[in-house]
Amino acid sequence: MGSRFLKIASVFFCGAIAVAAAQQPAPAPPKKIWDGVFNATQALRGKAEFDQTCSRCHNLALIGSERGPAIKGPAFLAEYEKGTVADLFIKIRDTMPQGGPGTLNEDVKLDILTYILQQNGFPTGPAELKKDLSLLSDIRLARKGIWDGVFTSAQSSRGKAALSQNGCNGCHGAELAGDRGPSLKGDRFITAWENGTVNKLFSKIRDTMPPLNAEQVSPATKADIVAYLLEVNGFPAGASELPPDAAALDGVQIVRKGAENTGAPNFSLVEIVGCLEPVANGRWALTRTTEPVATKEASPTPAALKAAESAPLGSGRFDLVSLSRTHQAESHRGHKMEARGLLYRDASYAEINLTSLSMVAPSCGN
Repeated sequence: MGSRFLKIASVFFCGAIAVAAAQQPAPAPPKKIWDGVFNATQALRGKAEFDQTCSRCHNLALIGSERGPAIKGPAFLAEYEKGTVADLFIKIRDTMPQGGPGTLNEDVKLDILTYILQQNGFPTGPAELKKDLSLLSDIRLARKGIWDGVFTSAQSSRGKAALSQNGCNGCHGAELAGDRGPSLKGDRFITAWENGTVNKLFSKIRDTMPPLNAEQVSPATKADIVAYLLEVNGFPAGASELPPDAAALDGVQIVRKGAENTGAPNFSLVEIVGCLEPVANGRWALTRTTEPVATKEASPTPAALKAAESAPLGSGRFDLVSLSRTHQAESHRGHKMEARGLLYRDASYAEINLTSLSMVAPSCGN
């Protein structure tokens, strides 16, 4: 009798635990930097402290000086984008100001961090960033991607009106499903533009649409139309507008949901930046390379080369295949190069079968 009672009680107790566990709310997903992880008041406090303490080395505009590096812009973001907000906070906490890291308390340094984030284009939110390393370690410093919201709802609405006013529906159909022109909505559109940059789509519309009279619509209005096309294809709106700027748009890649954080697959066309060096048997390689990024362009645009010039080098190495005399490898020894080609790598080997190789800087010092 006692044993049977214990078994029943045990079943009841375990079931109660299971029900209680099921009733517990699921843990909140880690916050993303583009969700707004600090507020404007905190960043304003950080600006006051930065101007007083940090600007003598890093400049009031955060662009650096002979005493300290720039902490704003593509080079700064590229240096930290593989890390977390915790990494940047620890760097500031333990080493800044140079020569006297103990002169400011940690709360002040956290405020300064939020100001630096704000000046690099990250949005504010409703709450202040907390000094909690476990929380800060969950927030990855990442460039804005297509799924972080690169246009606003208002911009998309303007684009919808502009698309109708300028007769685009006459070629592409009332529902954008295609007619005399290709479909601008659905899987065909995504397949045509995925792994390319938003700038490629924008440039196509800017330079060729509408046919025979491309200049009748301003680049700013065409950026609005691109915003609308992105929205009707399922990409989310965000807090800032899509600019009609080639360099900025070259930094945003059109990828399917879930593909934004995966590496480029073998045999895909990619772009990398690295240092050109000779290797064994008369071969050449790019060393200190960036991580390969999938692309649809076999050769770079001027805006892409400008972005490559400021990209910090990494730690990879790729042998170069199909290197020809036209690439003038010997004259570019030690130069910083942008390469495009087909990717192949496994656990012990990595190569790029070249489609283009372009010098972006005369040295690999950065």
